[in-house]
Amino acid sequence: MARASAVRMPPEANAAHGCEGARRVLALLLTFSADDNTLTARQLAERTGIALPSVYRYITLLRETGLLAGDERGSYRLSARLIGLARAAEAAESIIDVADPVMHDLAEQTGETVILVRLIGRSAVCVHRVQSAQQLRISFEAGQPLPLERGASSRLLLASLTPQVRKEYLAPLAERDPEAAALLEKKILMAGQQGFATSEEEIHKGVWVASAQVMQGKRMLAVLTMPSPLVRAEADRRAQLLSRVRSAARGPGDQRRTARGATVSGRAG
Repeated sequence: MARASAVRMPPEANAAHGCEGARRVLALLLTFSADDNTLTARQLAERTGIALPSVYRYITLLRETGLLAGDERGSYRLSARLIGLARAAEAAESIIDVADPVMHDLAEQTGETVILVRLIGRSAVCVHRVQSAQQLRISFEAGQPLPLERGASSRLLLASLTPQVRKEYLAPLAERDPEAAALLEKKILMAGQQGFATSEEEIHKGVWVASAQVMQGKRMLAVLTMPSPLVRAEADRRAQLLSRVRSAARGPGDQRRTARGATVSGRAG
């Protein structure tokens, strides 16, 4: 009787397979947000496009590592262990060091919350925020993901990608709604040309947003974003708010240029 022999996969194939598994695990973690802080395995599968059996395997891994917690109802949430990781990541972000004083100045000038957003994996993520002192304000936390298909911040982040990479990122939307994907591509191109973008009630109801690219030379470092309640973002005040955001977005890039002695262009203005 012939004996089956194991088929050895080439090292590069094993590496590719391992990378894909890691991407899926990260996709599951990035699905959670302040609004959707508790999700079932089926919800995670639907939102990531990962097969349900695979989702259960990844959940087991994440629970073993202490990054995910579950309850008796079959719902899962991020564990408190990630708070420490978020703080460590924030502390390591050099762009945050130079952006923080600029963000505080902008928040003081406008009375609005200011956030710094970067593209991490396939998610737009708030990496730093300065909270408004006003009672009516928009709340964000460091590490909070934002929808990649909606909002001014995401359009600017997507504009920094090559057309091919952007097409891959937006493939799920193109499959669901080709017209929406085509319209979004036009908005992305316009945002990239301008270096700024605005949005209204695209992510949160009753919120208007102004965003500007933070540039170092031709490379985009992050997006500076200011969400404002519509009651404080009247039509005649929006131009002033946007101007302040664009002006502030020059700051971090200019400071990094001074620190590194490099030639930097603050394109966000």
